[in-house]
Amino acid sequence: MPKFFSIILLLTLISACSSNQKVGVVYHDRFDFSQVKSYSLYNRNSPFTDSQSLIDTRRNAIEIAIERMMSIKKFNYAKPEDADVIVTYYLFKGKAQEYSNYNEVVRFCVYCLRANAWQTNNQYSNLTKGSLILDLVDPKNKRSVWRSAYPLNIDVKDNSAELNEKIQQAVSSMLAMYPQSKSLPN
Repeated sequence: MPKFFSIILLLTLISACSSNQKVGVVYHDRFDFSQVKSYSLYNRNSPFTDSQSLIDTRRNAIEIAIERMMSIKKFNYAKPEDADVIVTYYLFKGKAQEYSNYNEVVRFCVYCLRANAWQTNNQYSNLTKGSLILDLVDPKNKRSVWRSAYPLNIDVKDNSAELNEKIQQAVSSMLAMYPQSKSLPN
């Protein structure tokens, strides 16, 4: 019996370590991430909210996961007009126009990733249906300066506890990739 639990523990640790390999991250290296002390989320009546259709329970689960991880990382919540970054999210449903609308709202340019100013760590190549995307938007220029994507692998059979656990894992893995210091341009 102890061998069985040891094997289960080992498999759990291996899967936890490998989960970060699913995370795709890109960020703008001219943004000083070390100066970020506060964050916010867009209000529910903002253009951001109109950029995707999510049921309130899913939206709440994502926002709670973001708030929990930002608190763990010692970021303080602030009003959107006072925050150092705005955290946005998007659940990719495979609809190209909806994804394009979201990218417009956060001013994320997929083609700009080839520019020297963007750093990549495990960059995502193709988003899969059901991937969760997080963006950190610089409120001064209203442009995404950091993006991460993670495949949620939502199953229609998932109950709310399982779905919330997947969202927590995704947000945790993505925000673990937050740059700790400013990258200096070459």
